[in-house]
Amino acid sequence: MEKANNIVDLFEETTEKKVTKLDDNELKTLSENITRFLRIGGMIGNTEERLRKLKEQYRRLSEEDLPQKMAELGMQDLRLEDGSRITIDMFYATRINKNNRDAAHEWLRQQGHGDIIKNQVSVSFGKGEDETALETMTLLEKEGLFPDQKESVHPSTLKAFVKERIESGDSAFTPDTQKLFSVYQGKRTKITK
Repeated sequence: MEKANNIVDLFEETTEKKVTKLDDNELKTLSENITRFLRIGGMIGNTEERLRKLKEQYRRLSEEDLPQKMAELGMQDLRLEDGSRITIDMFYATRINKNNRDAAHEWLRQQGHGDIIKNQVSVSFGKGEDETALETMTLLEKEGLFPDQKESVHPSTLKAFVKERIESGDSAFTPDTQKLFSVYQGKRTKITK
């Protein structure tokens, strides 16, 4: 027990020596650095908040105000004196949320688009390889293995698919069906030089 006390005493002496070695200038420098650290942290937070607000203003102008005003004026695009061109383009955002995944995948398969679904069973299966994935799952289950299976549609593939369905006027891609894919379509301002 005495040895343990000696170790504690030694630690306390060492710590005391290090603390007592700090002079007023070092403490002042430390204090200044802490103050600067806190101030910069606050500046970062304020800058991030300002950036978030600016991005929201930019989005609102790009997706709402400018497209609406140009539509009111009957304009699709506008050429500026410096040669820049302002156009209003359609854009699509989409995702399959967890609650709609099975229904959305079933719809894709029934409409003959099941090949855009990726199927993963411990290894990735590419688009259109559903049968191979199911065969692999069946073989593994016969061996007493129960692998996890994950099906998904890559976000870029889904976005391109939705755009194609809407722009082609696919009558099967009804507003109710679009809800399965959380489709959002809007207009966005684009400036090219």
